[in-house]
Amino acid sequence: MEIEDIVQDAKEEIESFRNKNPEGVVIIRWATATGKSKLSVILSKYFDEEIISADSRQIFRYMNIGTDKVSDEVISKIPHHQINVVNPDETYTSGRRKNDTYKIISEIHSRKKIPMIVGGTWLYIDTVYKNFSLPDIPPDMKLRDELFAKEEVTPWILHQELTKVDPEEAMKLHPKSTRYIVRALEIYYKSGKTKTETFISQPPVWPLLMLGLRREKEDTNVRINARVRDMLKSWLIEEVQWLLKQWYTKDLQSMQWIGYKEVVEYLEWRCSYNEMEDRIIIATHQLAKKQRSRFRRYIAEWIQSPRENVTYKVWRLSWLDI
Repeated sequence: MEIEDIVQDAKEEIESFRNKNPEGVVIIRWATATGKSKLSVILSKYFDEEIISADSRQIFRYMNIGTDKVSDEVISKIPHHQINVVNPDETYTSGRRKNDTYKIISEIHSRKKIPMIVGGTWLYIDTVYKNFSLPDIPPDMKLRDELFAKEEVTPWILHQELTKVDPEEAMKLHPKSTRYIVRALEIYYKSGKTKTETFISQPPVWPLLMLGLRREKEDTNVRINARVRDMLKSWLIEEVQWLLKQWYTKDLQSMQWIGYKEVVEYLEWRCSYNEMEDRIIIATHQLAKKQRSRFRRYIAEWIQSPRENVTYKVWRLSWLDI
């Protein structure tokens, strides 16, 4: 399907949805490098919208190139929210994210505009789509350090530990998904309740229009390769150097993300430039694979168990057309 057809189709879907639901919310989701942000910017020409980022990395200030943030020029024309919220050494919990997002949506509605949530971080979208009741449990850095240390000594032991206390959540997570496993264990040890018990799905607060952009794996991989090379040419290495000079140390969670971690390894002479580039590309391919797998499950869910007040539409994009 060509992008011109998708834009026209999306315009019609949004117009119809908004006429029926003046206080609804539009969500554009799918895997990385599918063109979600580009589509949202194109649609902004036709609608008086404000965009809410659903990217887990763009909330951090100063991390611009490696998180592929939209340009300042775009932000000056189209209001964007949930970008540049906290510093790289600060914590931004899912519970806080949900509260802030709900407040932003209400404020956008009060301005008679369209809230458009755009991104690929499934949890941040699900706080609206599935309206999870999230535990208000702040991070316990001492506990986290102890758990990470335990995992470093005995790989996958935390997944085994989670399987004993919360088998349902453990089944959702790969044993190498240490950060998510640590958070699930943290919830259990701090509250006495499992993540499965506390993450309870409820009907959405607002009517939702869920739009998805699908691409074939080969197409996505070509786009990822080009994006990584563009980031490295666009001063990603210099961005990481600047962050390190500001005492944002390499052990921070934000500095462990794809792109930043590999650049740090390059700066420490632990790999060559080409090896760094290859590592970023491979890691991003792996992320896209996980996202595609998760979103395929969503499509099956949408077809089999449609939710009240939620409308779905998914397009398959043609080769490299956006």
